[in-house]
This record gives sequence, structure tokens and C-alpha cells, in this order.
Amino acid sequence: MKKFKTFYNLFSLQRRFIAVIIIIIVLFFALLGRIFYLQLITGKNLQILASEQWLRDLPLSSKRGEILDCSGVSLATTITTYDVYVRARNVDEPNKLASAISELLGIKYETAYAKVTNTSLSEILIKMQVDEDTALKLTEYNGVYLSQNVARVYPYSSMLTQVLGYCTIDNIGQAGLESYYDKYLKGVDGKSLTQTNARGEEIENSLGYYIPSVAGANLYTTIDIQMQSVLESELMTAYEEHKALSVSGIILDAKTGGIKAMSCLPSFDLNNVPRDDISKLQEMTKNSTVVDVYEPGSTFKLITLAIALNEGLTDIDEKFYCSGHTTVDGERIKCWKTTGHGSLTLLDAFKNSCNCVFVNLALRIGIDKYYEYLDYFGIGEKTGVDIFSESSGIVMAKENVRTVDLARIGFGHAVAVTELQMASVYAKITTGYDVTPHLLESMEMDGKTIYTNKTTKSKIDLKESTISTINMMLANNVNSEGDYTFIAGYDVGGKTGTAQKYDENGAIASGKYISSFIGTYPANDPQYVLIICVNEPSNGVYYGGVVAKPVGQRIFERIFTLKAIEPNDASQLDNQPNILMPYLVGKSLAEACSELKKLGLNVMFDGEGEYVIAQLPLENTPLYLGDIVYLITN
Repeated sequence: MKKFKTFYNLFSLQRRFIAVIIIIIVLFFALLGRIFYLQLITGKNLQILASEQWLRDLPLSSKRGEILDCSGVSLATTITTYDVYVRARNVDEPNKLASAISELLGIKYETAYAKVTNTSLSEILIKMQVDEDTALKLTEYNGVYLSQNVARVYPYSSMLTQVLGYCTIDNIGQAGLESYYDKYLKGVDGKSLTQTNARGEEIENSLGYYIPSVAGANLYTTIDIQMQSVLESELMTAYEEHKALSVSGIILDAKTGGIKAMSCLPSFDLNNVPRDDISKLQEMTKNSTVVDVYEPGSTFKLITLAIALNEGLTDIDEKFYCSGHTTVDGERIKCWKTTGHGSLTLLDAFKNSCNCVFVNLALRIGIDKYYEYLDYFGIGEKTGVDIFSESSGIVMAKENVRTVDLARIGFGHAVAVTELQMASVYAKITTGYDVTPHLLESMEMDGKTIYTNKTTKSKIDLKESTISTINMMLANNVNSEGDYTFIAGYDVGGKTGTAQKYDENGAIASGKYISSFIGTYPANDPQYVLIICVNEPSNGVYYGGVVAKPVGQRIFERIFTLKAIEPNDASQLDNQPNILMPYLVGKSLAEACSELKKLGLNVMFDGEGEYVIAQLPLENTPLYLGDIVYLITN
């Protein structure tokens, strides 16, 4: 029995020993597994967490890419600035530092003092985008740290406001190209890191770490800053002269689709964005040339003309008769000239913009064929331009169109378009090719081109005879018989338009119009299409031929001079305007008409009063024999 107990005790001791060994082995492998887990699986995350404990980082903003015009002129660039931070635990003279911040940065002393004494945070941002001289003065105080940043600068201030857009204070694109191409422009931010102790205080003579930022891509646009300058200058003149609600315009390269100039007024200085009035800022930021739609009026007649010619439904010599109105489906449709144009050819009808003739042509074409061409020309569809919020226009659903609706569409009513759509359609019809309007030409990074816009150019199904006839008629449209030319020596084509506006309830807005002009150059094979829209001219006259056409004329003239474009017919250069518009305000209508007749000028007038209260053109404007003068009576 004694031997058995001894054996049992010995066996029990061995079991305990083995159990201890097994426990030790299990613990060892558990510890080994834990080490494996910590080192290999979560090691990187733990290192990051650890570095956050003993490293303090300040961001280094990347340099935002430049936006340049087609010749490399900078339209939007960046300058180096600094963000000012304070680490309160390192501040030894809070009163002096708060005073310096208040004086140099324009921050209230109380606010500055609260920040420089706030030890609950390891660091606190005082102000972003401080200039270098000011920032360096603040570094004379302990506890102040700088982080390199960038600020956006626009060398041309209020030029190209809606096209370029602007950025937030932390350099995020908010509108225009700045927003559309933000992911390419913004680059990648870097960091500057310093070692700190458990209290967040910088360790003296510790290692510093620097992760450099990566600059964004530079954008080369299709914009020509010289053309842009001319466009904006003349639009501003029209805006002020006609006391308009707004004015806008585009110069489009008809061969490539590149937008050479684009402007909407009023605008604002991109270096001083008016953020205190958000609704006003949003309205002035909107690019109305692609966002807003309008009833085009007579400029739309080119589409009806092109369809009728291409389908062989008319020719330039066909005779028509305009009595001043026509009736469709029992509804009376008036011509703009209520007394009628009488007998006239198609060529004359386009030149005189006779509504009745284009009602006739639209009805000949028919709804199905007309809508087939609308789809083909892209009416009712976005152009695909690289601008946010582009509108597609408004076109009635074909199944809802009545004959009388088609009649009105034929002369540019009952349909709504954007300016860019109209410029694009004119480019298609006058060149015979379809190109997509665009602003971006190429992207460059580190001196290397990383993207080039390869414009797709496709032939549209218009007969060459249709295209040549259209171009001839556009040239004839702006040039009078005899020696007179729109711009002496230059082959320019064009069409004017005058369209009524509508109230929110759909009723015609009394006295509110959009005056427009679309010009082409050279008329026989256009390189450029120019569109001008004057929204609600309020000085008494609203006809496109008087309000918008002269703006287009001045723009073309200045561009020809600026670009040293040679005239195609030098013999016309001596044919300069030889009549100066007299001052007629205050004279009786009879006296004014008599004076104009003696000068060889034609007259049209609004109102039923006895005396002239306004005139267009203005006094001393050069005129040709046979030009039309508009008088407004009381």
C-alpha cells in the first residue's frame, strides 16, 4: 500500500509537470502568434498610430496647375503662401504673440489670445494663405509654425469669370474649368513632420521628416486671350450703351470646335470673389451661354432654309408674297413687318427676315422631315462641351406638334436653344462638318504632354450646293447692294435675330427682348462663328440689326486688325462710311425724317409721339448710304 501511494504521487507529479510544460508551450505559441499578428498583420497600422503619438505633421499644399490660353499665356496661376499654426505648449509669451497676430493678421486680440493659450490642442490653425513677409515676422515668436500653401491668382481679374471659375480658400475648384478639371489641377499634398514628447512639445534636436507635394497638371485651353479681350471690351460697351440686363457672346472655331472666346456680363473680379451675397454670386458665376435657353427668333431661320434647300423644296429665285400675315390652322401669324414685304424672292426673304416665307417653307418640309433634321443638327441635345450644367434646349415632343407649332418653329419661335448650340449649328451648316465644342486643348505635367484633345470631325449629310448657297446668302444678308460691305475688304456673313421673352407663367413679357447676331468669317468657308446676345436692351430699341449687329461688326474689325488678317478684296478699303449720324433727339419726327432722307439714310421708328426721344445709332456714328436709322418717339 505504501509502495502504491509512492507510485501514485510520482505519477501525479509527472502529470503536473507535463501539464505545466503543455501550458508553457501553449502560452509560448500564443505569445508567438500575438507577436506574428502585431508585427505582420497590424504592424503598419500600429506604426501609424504610434507615429501620430510622437509626430506632429503640418500639411504642405501642392501647387495647383496653371490654366493657360492657346499660346501659353497664363490665365490662372498660383503663388506661394503660408498657413500659420500655433502650438500653445511651446508659447512662452502669449500676450506678445496675441498682439502680433492681431496686428499682422487682423484678428481680434481676444480671439488670438484664446488660441495661443489653448493647451488642450496640440496645434491650432490661426490663418491660411498669409504672405511670406508677414508669416516670417510671426516665426520670431516661440510656438509659431508655418505650413507652405498656395493661393490662386487670376492675372486678367474679371476676364473669363464664368469660364475659369474660382477656388475655395483651400484650393478646391468651385466653378468653371477650376471645378470641371479639379482632379487634374489640384495635385497631391505633402507633409512636414516633427517629433514631440507625450505632451505634444517638440523634442529638441529631434529628427524631422518631409514628404514633398506633387504639383497638378497644367491645362492649355483653346481660349485666345487677344480675341477674349476684344469680345469682353465690346460686350461691355454694348452692356452700358443699351442698359441691358446682361450681354454674352462666343467666338467658335468652326473647323475644330475650339472656343476662342466666351464671355457673360455682368461678372466679377476672380481675385476678389463676392462671397457675402451667395445668390448674386451664383447668378454671376453661371455661364449663360451654355446654361440659359432663349427663343432664337430669326437666326433660327437658317435651319429652315438649309432643310428646304437640301430637300430641293425651293431655290434662291423662287418668288413669294408677304401680305404682313398668314393663317395656319385658323391662327393668324404676323410678319415682323406688319404692312408686309410684298413680292420677294427667297434671297430677299432671308435678307429681310420675312416670317411669312419661312412659315411657308416649314409647312412644305413637314413635321417628320423637320424633326429629322433637328435631331441631325443637335437641336434639343447638349453639345458635349466641357462645362458643367450645360442645357439641352427645349424642343416640343414631335407627337405633340401641331401644324401651327411647326409654322412658328420655322421662324424661330416655339423652340429654345443655348447660344453655344446656335453657334455650333451655324458651324455645321456653313462648313459641312460636325465638331464638338470644347475648351481644353491639352494637359501637361512635369514638362510632358499627358493629354491632347483629338477633335473628332465628321462630315454631315448636306449637299455642297446647299452649303455654298447658304454661305452666299449669309454674305448677302449683311451686305447691301452697290459698294457697301459689312466690313470693307472682308468677306463676312451673318444673320440677326430679335426674340420676345416670356414671364414665368408663359405669357409674353411686355417690352422684353433678346437681340442677337451670328456672324461667320470668311463667309465662303467659315473659320470662325461669332454669336452676340443682348438680353433686355432698355434704351428704347431692341432690334437685333441695330443692337447686336454693330457689336459683331466692331468685334470682327478689331480682330482683323489685331491678327493682321489681310483683306480678301483690297479694292473695297477705300469704301469707308462717309455719313455721320446726326443728333436728332428733341426734334419733331417730321423734321428728323426729312434730315435723314437728305443724307440718304432710311428710317424706322417706334412709338406714336410727335418728338424724338431716343435714336440709334448714336450721334457721330459712321454710316453708309442706305443704312437704317431707328427713332423712338414719345
